[in-house]
Amino acid sequence: MNKKIGIGIAAVLICLIAAGAWFFMRPHTGTEIPTVMIHGYSGWGQYDERYEETPYWGLTLTDFRLMFDRWDQDIYMPSVGPHSSAWDRACEIYAEITGTRVDYGAAHSEKCGHERFGEDYTGRALIPDFEWDDDHPVNLVGHSFGGNTARVLLDLLADGAPEEVAATGDETSPLFTGGHSGRVFSLTTIASPSNGATLVNAVLENGEATGNSFSQSSNYDAHLEHFGISAEDHNTRESVDAAIAETGFYEHYDSAVNDMQVDRACAMNAEIELQPDVYYFSYYGCRTETDGSGVSVPTDKMCRYLKDQATVIGAYSGKTSGSYSDGYGKAKETTEVPVQKLDEEWQPNDGTVNVVSAYCPYHLDADGNRVYDEHVEYSGTGAAEPGVWNILPEFDMDHYGFIGGIYSEDIFEVRQIYQDLHDRLDALKVK
Repeated sequence: MNKKIGIGIAAVLICLIAAGAWFFMRPHTGTEIPTVMIHGYSGWGQYDERYEETPYWGLTLTDFRLMFDRWDQDIYMPSVGPHSSAWDRACEIYAEITGTRVDYGAAHSEKCGHERFGEDYTGRALIPDFEWDDDHPVNLVGHSFGGNTARVLLDLLADGAPEEVAATGDETSPLFTGGHSGRVFSLTTIASPSNGATLVNAVLENGEATGNSFSQSSNYDAHLEHFGISAEDHNTRESVDAAIAETGFYEHYDSAVNDMQVDRACAMNAEIELQPDVYYFSYYGCRTETDGSGVSVPTDKMCRYLKDQATVIGAYSGKTSGSYSDGYGKAKETTEVPVQKLDEEWQPNDGTVNVVSAYCPYHLDADGNRVYDEHVEYSGTGAAEPGVWNILPEFDMDHYGFIGGIYSEDIFEVRQIYQDLHDRLDALKVK
């Protein structure tokens, strides 16, 4: 054998052996941590029939389940109330993961005027053969109002709800007893209205109950059985909207619309604490630019279905009411809070959510000053810090784009966002 060829073959063999050794000896990664991806307002999950027709996570681009499967990452998409409050949605996710009946809490249900129990997921848990405890956590990823939902879920797991324990004692759902922050490894918000959405304020000022939605009309499950709106009787968007109006759903102040009003959202933030061992990430985008008159207008890359909303948000200015309500009937309570000015800072947006809201949660002190959650600017690479928000750089992405877009996004760009997210969480688990 030629001496040079022999040396070359030997070198190749050494490289192969080294590579094989690295593969089998590399640290165990975090791929065994399931990722729970929570849809936003008017969205749907894998328990809904329409997910097979059009996946919320992927839309017209691709089904994210196929994409994550290539990375050996288990992902699951719970189905929660498209119109429901962050509290109710958190209770639904808990029941789906644990394979139990939804318990909205006795105290909460009495105050908000609806049934305490909802759908039963016994025998059909979201994550098959999964024991959810502090040794087996999940990653929570929420798009839009799904991010608000994820934050409330983690807060309940960590700190519980004393009023629920007082109401039901030993019969209280474990979701409300606290001490379970270890069940969540990371929490990622994507284009979430953490500080509310002026689109909601603008729509309500015009006397409407809800804003624009990309939801399909058929196979529509509102998950509002606890309000007496059954999926069997109301399975189209038109029927659900009619039932919502007829039952006075919004008069219960237990809805996503209520939670997304700026005054209410910021007040909720004051009650939600960061957990020291959980990794937090915030993704946000913008597809507006300032025109000659000083307002924000959609760019040419904005999805055409979002341009009208983007225009409304980009021109909206005013003040918050300085109060919010919760509870129903005699239990209704109105809380006074400092008034916030909604000026040009609130106008840049992604077609649905204000940049200032998606960036990082904040609440107001007694003097009306903003108090942001602890956060750092994060490049997307390198070490991330637990217990603080790691804020990624602003994306040139609209609200739908983050979940695949509607015939408008580059598949490689969207795929890269989630591949980076997957790789980052995978690497953090090794630590």
